Formats: sequence, C-alpha cells, structure tokens
Amino acid sequence: MSEPDEPVHAVLAELSQVPADGTLVDLGCGTGPTLAATSRRHPRARLVGLDRSAAALSTTRTHLTGHCGGLQLIQADLRQPLPLTDACADAVVSYNVLECLTDPAALVREAVRLLKPEGTLVLAHVDFDSIMVAGPPADLDRRVCHAFTDDRQPWMDHANGRIGRALPGLVAAAGLTLHRTETLTATSTVLTGHAERRLADMRRALLSSAARGTTTVTAAEVTDWHAAVQAAARDRRFFFSESVVVTVGRRT
Repeated sequence: MSEPDEPVHAVLAELSQVPADGTLVDLGCGTGPTLAATSRRHPRARLVGLDRSAAALSTTRTHLTGHCGGLQLIQADLRQPLPLTDACADAVVSYNVLECLTDPAALVREAVRLLKPEGTLVLAHVDFDSIMVAGPPADLDRRVCHAFTDDRQPWMDHANGRIGRALPGLVAAAGLTLHRTETLTATSTVLTGHAERRLADMRRALLSSAARGTTTVTAAEVTDWHAAVQAAARDRRFFFSESVVVTVGRRT
C-alpha cells in the first residue's frame, strides 16, 4: 500500500540525487506518488515508471500530465528481466514492492543493471512487524499484528512483512556500496489519515484471509481488535506507529 500523502515519497525523490535533467526509474510505481515527488523536485528529469497494473499506470499518466521532462510508463512483470537497457538510469527507486516477490534479490540485481556508473539505488519498505497500536488487549494485538505481518493475499506471489530490515543486506549483496540506511517512523494519536487507512487495510486483509482459512486469527478476533482500536480512539487512548526502512546504495 502506497499513498500519495506519505512523506516517504519526498524523501525518496531527495535521496535519489537524480541530476536535474537525468533519468529516474521507479520499479512498481503504482499510481505514481514517488514520480510526482521527483517531478516537483526535478521538473526536467526523465521519469520512467514500471508497474504490472495498467489502471495504475493510467492514473500515473494523469497525475504527471504537466511534467516538463520526458515520461515513459511501462506495464511490466517485475518478476522477469526488465524491458530497459543497461546503464539507462541515474537513479532507481522502489517502495513497498519487494515483500511480494519470491526472489526480491533478482529485482535488486536488475535495478543495479539499469544504473549508470555512480548511479543511486533507493529501496524503501514498511517493516510491518514494526506496527504498534495502543487500544486492544496486548495479547490480541500481538496476534493480529503478527498475523498481518505474515499475511499473503491472493494477488501476492509471496509475503515477507519483515522485508524492511533485509534491505541493507540486499543492497550489499547486489554489489553496491551501502551509502545510507535510516528509518522513517509515522505516528498518530488520532484515528485519521494514514493510521486509519492502515488499520482498516489490516482489518480487510485479515478478514479475507480468515474466510479462506489462511491466517492464524479468526474473523471474530479481527473484528474485536478493530472495535477496540475504535474505542481507544473515542476515549483518546489511541496510538499508532509504523516504520519505513530506507536504504541507499551507490554503483561505484
């Protein structure tokens, strides 16, 4: 899940250090929030977005209608070799994609192939095992949060909700110089915005998995957990946080 109002997109655009008229490739661009953030920062940069969803790419094109630099959007299966030439990019970014891939290292290697000498790779991912919620009983909350970390929806080939903490190792194993790693933590004491959307997404995903019998919690437990979250918000006892791991590698 990647939302346009998440601060991480501006951070990715900054850390990519793409030249003003350089080329940035976004792997799994979705509806284009990172490309849009890059466009605002570098309006003459050439932007390339790859995603498997034609609908998402159509939305991206609409959002970037006014971009002054070149724009190329490609429907692609990120499990396969990428349809781009070697050393075509000054920077490659990818956010909240790798957890869904059976072989995330293969996509990282492909990203490295696309980089020019001195190019920059920026990987970022929510580490879903970092989610903290105040409100539900502790044991129920642990079980629900851990179940969501391990949850695999039908559209996912794979699920690794702890992939965030693996990013530095993936970058190093791909032969890049590990330049920077940091965590960005989103927090909220009110059930609105990103916190509300994330917890509602957890509820929907786990209810779906409970109906299929593919998770460790029951539908009743998920419903009780979400009701406790809402009660805590009404009583001003609510707290939410999650961390995004951001790793920057350089091709030297």
